[in-house]
Amino acid sequence: MKLLYRSEVDGLRAVAVIPVVLYHAGFEFFNGGYVGVDVFFVISGYLITNIIYNEMVSGNFSLIRFYEKRARRILPALFFVTMICLPFAWMWMLPDDFKELSQSIIAVNTFVSNIFFWQQIDYFAGPAELKPLLHTWSLAVEEQFYVFFPLFLLFVRRLRKEHFFLTLLLVSTLSLGLAEWGSRTHPSANFYLLPTRAWELLAGAMIAIALHGRELRLRSVIRDLGAFVGLAMILYSVVMFDDDTPFPSLWTLIPVVGSSLVIMFARNDTWSGRWLGWKPIVGIGLMSYSIYLWHQPVFVFAKERSLVALSSHDYLVLCALTLVLSYFSWRFVEKPFRNKAFISRNQVFAGAAGVSVLLIGLGLYGAVSQGVPGRLDPRAVQLAKMVDDRDPRVRECQVLPGHYVSPESSCVFNGEKPRLLALWGDSQAGTLVRSLERRLEIQGHGIKQLVHTNCLPIVGYRRSDGMDGCTRYNEEAIDFLIDNEEIEIVVMSARYPLQFEGKRFDNREGGVEPGHELYAIPLKNPMGYDDRVEVMGQLMRDTVRSLLEAGKKVMLVYPIPEVGWNVPIHLAKEVMYGIERTEPLSTSHDVFVERVASTYHHFDQLEDHKNLVRFKPESVFCNTFIPDRCTAELDGKLLYYDSFHLNNLGSEILVGHLLNEMAVAGWVDTHHELLVAKKKHAD
Repeated sequence: MKLLYRSEVDGLRAVAVIPVVLYHAGFEFFNGGYVGVDVFFVISGYLITNIIYNEMVSGNFSLIRFYEKRARRILPALFFVTMICLPFAWMWMLPDDFKELSQSIIAVNTFVSNIFFWQQIDYFAGPAELKPLLHTWSLAVEEQFYVFFPLFLLFVRRLRKEHFFLTLLLVSTLSLGLAEWGSRTHPSANFYLLPTRAWELLAGAMIAIALHGRELRLRSVIRDLGAFVGLAMILYSVVMFDDDTPFPSLWTLIPVVGSSLVIMFARNDTWSGRWLGWKPIVGIGLMSYSIYLWHQPVFVFAKERSLVALSSHDYLVLCALTLVLSYFSWRFVEKPFRNKAFISRNQVFAGAAGVSVLLIGLGLYGAVSQGVPGRLDPRAVQLAKMVDDRDPRVRECQVLPGHYVSPESSCVFNGEKPRLLALWGDSQAGTLVRSLERRLEIQGHGIKQLVHTNCLPIVGYRRSDGMDGCTRYNEEAIDFLIDNEEIEIVVMSARYPLQFEGKRFDNREGGVEPGHELYAIPLKNPMGYDDRVEVMGQLMRDTVRSLLEAGKKVMLVYPIPEVGWNVPIHLAKEVMYGIERTEPLSTSHDVFVERVASTYHHFDQLEDHKNLVRFKPESVFCNTFIPDRCTAELDGKLLYYDSFHLNNLGSEILVGHLLNEMAVAGWVDTHHELLVAKKKHAD
């Protein structure tokens, strides 16, 4: 039975790809635009199963022919886009980024890029939005599905149709259940891997099985309503979901069911079918694969070349460029290679193998050579290496996604010393460990590290991204600190403005920190967004009071200035692009004051106490070296290893001032420390 062309399915492809592109362009109305990938999965499952099942019923299914069609469909444009990326990466990427791109090229050509990015993207990896081939993770999921699913169908094809359908339903339900569980326990693996995505493709497959050989005999008004509801569900997901929505999970049922309804009910005699079959929409749908392939590298390389954050106008221009490139690759790459008269089966397989080997070879060269640093100015390479100017030991004891370290079992530095100072906070606090360890060792103080990524040292709140480990950690930490008599001093340091304001830092000079919003939600008032900062301020003060009442000495560290730019990378790129800097990299002090106003207000409301010392890093980095500016480098030496973490020198400077404040309070003896340090230096 010959399969009929359905223009509305191509229209649905347009509905899938447009939100994905606009989501990656950062347009707020499309905060959930990533669900377009899920729409693609449903479409792919439907079309692939339609083809396979129809041929199985007809008795002429061939695995070789199936894989040939997939190769013709997927590989030419993918190879072409990858090849075009290489010269731009050679010119504009620093060694670490070029090395990672090279590794991702190997992963793409071995159909495991989803596994690669699952392993690569974590707290310490570079921003996801600077990975040109990141979007190929979804292609890898589909490719892996194409390998296993036909074999699965061949295995169960002798079942009766209803049993066939029930088998797919069972597997799909298990996959969905795994996704819901994984969204809570292993969110990164859950996002990237096939087992938790298979149910989305199987949703389309079940539609193909259910509708095979028959039409739904329903009144057009019912079909119109069904398709309209489906489109509304997709639109709802695009607008209402955001980066904090657990995905995939039960929430993903909304766009998946919506896509399924459109495929089931939209026909040319329905309003939705006619709209989806409108030529401009179908045209975008026909080019959707090329659009999807092009948009990520176009956006990434524009960011790589620019020293300032891209504007909405810039993204609109880049979207237009994506359309032009997509039309070219669809017209002159995709279409010809699908034509058997243009290239034979043997040529397809031989060409695919040859180009894959070539790209894997280039990837190996870039990876083994550590990103080919010799192609760049040595000064740029040296500056870029400063992203590693930190103490690697801190990470071992820092709570990260998938790596929980209880307060009791966390690291102690100078552990043989009789007295302990506890450093409690997020990764900004972690940057102070090395300097505190070195400078307090001679005074008999050990350092207890209580550091949880993106977790303010405040009891009674949770993060908006659903990472609930922070809540548990703080409850355990406060109990541990109060009960441990060896701990005399507690230093509390964290990036409060991020979670108080809920927005990444924008220095108003072109430096905008990448990443999604993250804000604090009080447990006792989870729905009160408008007054949540007021409640968080009260919780912070209650946390400090609990420590003071337990007899602890508390140093409350006010916010460390953020920069907006990744300092080593920004300066390295200035060297790459021939920009000579005449003054140190710095940001506006006025912008800093505005950024921290809410945090300062709530910190200042905490009543004075004999065992409380307040310390403001602002006094160290702002209005000291440059008037009205907060500096990120000093005498040509960097103070940060990214956009908000102090490096070893920056933390050394900060800790020196911090200990002076402790000395004034009589907690430590900096004079004794300096004498011993000078003696060691003389020896």
